[in-house]
Amino acid sequence: MALTLTGINSGVIRHGNQFQALALNLRHKQNETSLIFISALQLRDLYLYFEHRLYLQNQRNAKEKAAFKKSQDTATQAMLNNIPPLTQTQMLEADLRLRVEKLEPHASHARGFQLAFSLQGGHSLLLQLEDTQIAVVISAISHAINNAGMHQLSLRISSLLDFLPMYDADIKRNGEMEYDNYPYPAWKLAMFTHYLALVYHYTDNNGQDCACGTIVKSRIRGEMKDVEAMARRLLAFSPRMKKLEGKPCRITMATLASGVGQFPRERCLKSLYQLYQTTLSATAE
Repeated sequence: MALTLTGINSGVIRHGNQFQALALNLRHKQNETSLIFISALQLRDLYLYFEHRLYLQNQRNAKEKAAFKKSQDTATQAMLNNIPPLTQTQMLEADLRLRVEKLEPHASHARGFQLAFSLQGGHSLLLQLEDTQIAVVISAISHAINNAGMHQLSLRISSLLDFLPMYDADIKRNGEMEYDNYPYPAWKLAMFTHYLALVYHYTDNNGQDCACGTIVKSRIRGEMKDVEAMARRLLAFSPRMKKLEGKPCRITMATLASGVGQFPRERCLKSLYQLYQTTLSATAE
């Protein structure tokens, strides 16, 4: 049975300057509370799904958006009136059995959704939220992170919410590619619609012309200004692409496919190399 969220309190557990976990004390109906601890990786998953829900709300017409804003103000005030306590002792004596190992959406409807939290101790927690509660939950989490002096963590997580990196590769002229891939569960893939290929041309420290490429799944389809901004943010995610941070790059993009499913690996890598060859032909001309 899902627990209906009525209030939230949050705090950051850290070791020195290193983020360890976010403590969330969740108040639900019958005035009971549930304490859980979330890692940075699971926090990104939480934000990823929140962003998706808000994106869907933003697709509504002006009248529906106005009604949503009014409901959101009411929900925010109700949540603020029901903030549960979160003590220093609860954070210092954090029970590892309450650490979230996985979270995923369990069900959804037009105005809300359920999230399933799988805990390290073998138990699970099913939480019912309304879309109108998302803003106040994000605010509570951001407030805790910023109070802990970890504003960069918020920036890093928020910069990776509008796309999924699927593959990245070093591309060689002979057709070889050294690549990494990043698998995702179906619920994440279903939140995005367009597969994009991007090729980065750059000059290495020896003055040689080189190229890297990546495949992402995003909601963007062909708006080059938005794609270039995303392409720059992607460099902070990828260990293979991180070497391009701060370097001048020529970026070329192509839309490969649209849909909620997964584009096969062979077609992704083949399409990436074909785009690379196209950029070489354009340069030669």
